[in-house]
Amino acid sequence: MVTDGSLDFGTGGFGLSEFVGIVQGAGHTVSTARRNGGGSASIPGSFNFSTAATPVTTANYDQVWIFGFSTAAINVDERSVIAGFMQSGGGLFATGDHATIGAGMGANIPRVNAMRNWSSVPMFDPERHDTVLNPGADAIKQFDDQADTIAQPMYPVFFSNGGPDTAAASWSVHPVLRHPAGAVDCLPDHPHESECLAPVPGAGNFAGVEQWPTPIGGGARIAPVVVGVTVSAGRFITDLGKPPVRPHSFGAISAYDGDAARVGRIVCDATWHHFVNINLNGAGATPDTTMTARTGLYVAGNPTPEYEKIQRYFLNTVRWLAPRNRRNCWPVLQAALARFDFEMLEFELPQPHPCPWDPLQSIGRLAEDAVTRHWGPGAMAEIVDELLSSGDGSPGLAQLLKPHYGKAANGRGEPSLLPLQELRRAVLGAMVNVIAQHLPADEEKLADILGDGHDAIVAKLLPEGIRAAEFAIHDYLERALKHTRAQAKMIQEGKEAKEAK
Repeated sequence: MVTDGSLDFGTGGFGLSEFVGIVQGAGHTVSTARRNGGGSASIPGSFNFSTAATPVTTANYDQVWIFGFSTAAINVDERSVIAGFMQSGGGLFATGDHATIGAGMGANIPRVNAMRNWSSVPMFDPERHDTVLNPGADAIKQFDDQADTIAQPMYPVFFSNGGPDTAAASWSVHPVLRHPAGAVDCLPDHPHESECLAPVPGAGNFAGVEQWPTPIGGGARIAPVVVGVTVSAGRFITDLGKPPVRPHSFGAISAYDGDAARVGRIVCDATWHHFVNINLNGAGATPDTTMTARTGLYVAGNPTPEYEKIQRYFLNTVRWLAPRNRRNCWPVLQAALARFDFEMLEFELPQPHPCPWDPLQSIGRLAEDAVTRHWGPGAMAEIVDELLSSGDGSPGLAQLLKPHYGKAANGRGEPSLLPLQELRRAVLGAMVNVIAQHLPADEEKLADILGDGHDAIVAKLLPEGIRAAEFAIHDYLERALKHTRAQAKMIQEGKEAKEAK
C-alpha cells in the first residue's frame, strides 16, 4: 500500500491504520510505503516505485493499493514499473479524492487513469458529490458528520450470469460487493467525493503498454464496469458554507477484469475517505454541537452492521485482485468447506464415479446453498468460473459458464436453452464429490492436511474434479439433445398434419 501527501498509516484522522489492521487481521501480509517518507510506513524513506529496495514485481507483491493525495506526478520509470506489474497479472487498487487530489499517481497509471475522474469533480459548488445525506444526532448537517455512525447508502449494479431474466439466480452483484445478506450496499460518507467511470475501450497505448487489451485468442477489448452507484443529495453544510447540491447519482466503484488478456485486475474507488480513520473510527473528528463525540462507524465500541458490510467490501477486493496463479486454491477450498457444511454431512458422500446426474445435482445444490450462505448470491458462478479457469478443462465450457460482469440488466445477449445453473451445479458438485473420495471424512484431519500446505492437493484434485464434471455434462446434454430432437420432430409432424388438412 502506497500513499503520499497528507495521508499516512498512523492513527490520526487521515491515517489508514484501521483499514490496514482489518486487512492484516484477515491473514494478509501488508507492506506500507509513503512517497514523501515517514507516516508510520513499514518501508522507510521516500518510496519510489522504480528504485524500491524490494522491486515492485509479482514475484514480491500480489497487488498494489494506491491512496493518492499529491498531484506531483510519478516519473516515467515509475510508470513503467507499475505498468509492467499490471501486465504480469498484478492486481491494482487506486483512489484519491475530489478534483486533482491523488492525480500524481492515479492519472499516470494505465487503465486506472480512465476508470476514475482525477481532475474535475468540484469541492464546493452544487455539482459536488456530497454523500453525507443525513445530519448527525444533533440534527444539524456539518462537515464532520462524515465521522458519525450513519453510512451512506450505495446501490450495487446487478449483472447477469446468463440465466432467464425472471430468475433471481440469474442476477448478482460484482464479487467485490458480495455479501451473505445480498450485497454490500453502503459506504462511509463524505461531503466531496470524486467519481468512478466505465469508459468505452479503444485502441492505443499508455505508459508503454496497451491501454485496453483484447482477450488472448481475440475478441472485443475488455471493458471496465461501474459496480456500485451512489447518490449526492445532501443539504448545505452549516460550518463550511457549502451550498445544497443538485441531487444526482455517480459511480462509487469501478472494476476491470483483465484475466482474459492475462493482465491484472483493477478496482477504483471514488474517495479514500471510504478507508481513512476519521470516517471509520472517528479519529480527529470534532464533537457535534451537543459535544457528543463522533466515533465513526462504531456504537459502544462495536462496529455497526453497515461497517461490517463495508469491511466485507475491503476483504472481497483484496481477494478479487489476487493474480490468477494465486487464486488456484481458493475455489477448491470453498468446495472443501462445502463438503463439511451441516446439510452436506447428511448426504451420503462420496457418490460413485462417474456420478449419475441426479445425485450430482443434489450435491451441487447443497454446495450452492453453502457457499451462498457464506459469500452471498452469485458465489457459485464465481467459484465455478475460478475452477474452470484454474484447471485444464474445456475452454468452451469455461466460456459458456463464465459470469459476464459487463452485462448489466440492459446488456442481454441471445437467449440460451442450456440450463446454465444446473451445469454450474454439476461442476461444483463434482469437485465436492472428488474431495469426498480422496480426503478424510473427519473435519479435523482434513484441516491438518490442508494446514500443512494445499498446493499439491489442489494440483491433483482440481483436474479430476473438472474431468468428472465434463463427463457428466457431456452425457447429460447428449441425452437431453436426443430427447429434445424427438420432441421437436413430434411437434413438427403435428404441424405438418394440421396443415395437410
